[in-house]
Amino acid sequence: MATPCLAISDSEPFGHLFSGATWAGSIARAPRHEVRRTWHDDKDPCAREISVRGGPATSFTLVDPRHDLPHLQERWSREQSFHDALAEQFDPNAMPASDPIHYDEAVLAAARIVGGTRVLDLGCGQGDMTLALLARGAVVTALDLSPGILGIAQRRTELYANGRNATFVVAPAERTGLSSADFDVIVGRWILHHVDVQAAAAELARLLVPGGRAVFLENSGANPILNFARDHIAGRFGVPRVGTRDERPLVRQDWRVLEQNFASVRAEYPIVDVFELMNRQVFRYRSRRVETICRGLDRLIGRSRLRKYSYRVLVIAEK
Repeated sequence: MATPCLAISDSEPFGHLFSGATWAGSIARAPRHEVRRTWHDDKDPCAREISVRGGPATSFTLVDPRHDLPHLQERWSREQSFHDALAEQFDPNAMPASDPIHYDEAVLAAARIVGGTRVLDLGCGQGDMTLALLARGAVVTALDLSPGILGIAQRRTELYANGRNATFVVAPAERTGLSSADFDVIVGRWILHHVDVQAAAAELARLLVPGGRAVFLENSGANPILNFARDHIAGRFGVPRVGTRDERPLVRQDWRVLEQNFASVRAEYPIVDVFELMNRQVFRYRSRRVETICRGLDRLIGRSRLRKYSYRVLVIAEK
């Protein structure tokens, strides 16, 4: 059949990407806010191209999950718009691969990646974890809700992964459209607290093989003092609010939902951030002395039972 092409605005709600046929096409940003998509019927493969600053158009998969979650439509649209705008600030040519930061190392250590491990990098962002997984020999599928930020990840992979390839998918975590039992491991950094955990937990369990493992570094809502600061101080008194409107730390109910969907779920605290947040939000890293004191206090907390009040928590769930 013919493949009609239409031009729409970058600001169009994300829901249009999931409204019917599988999408395939070319995103040509000329002018900057014009997007071109071509669709095919459901029998055709699902592919897409995006023009990324600093490089040629690159192709990636855009899944049509036939979602049954209309109540999440506005959230998906807000999250996509936020991260697409963020992607405009990045130049993949100036973002070479580097050694994983301590947050990524914690996830990688718990994930137990070996050569050939099939890994879903959930909420891959600009691709730091994707590059680290490829360097370890994993077979990687990188998924993100934002076409813009996913284009950055793919372009960086083309430039800096030494010939290793990954599969790139645009889809929400709650309805990925991916095949069941297709992954040995799912990893993510600061992604669960952006999603509807009830829907995402069932979806992630479906994607894992029996005995598979999901590992996420997340923000925890277990510390009442940090919760108060987030709710009543951030965004006021000169203290910046970081992140999107819909994100929130994981709370007890989220843990219950995970436990309902996985055979085992546990929390670990390889990185303790309590006073680190004060250094970031209040002092803005302006004082070396304050930074040393904050890190020392967090190390003390990490050696005590108080570590469960860290803002960072490693979530390990096994199917």
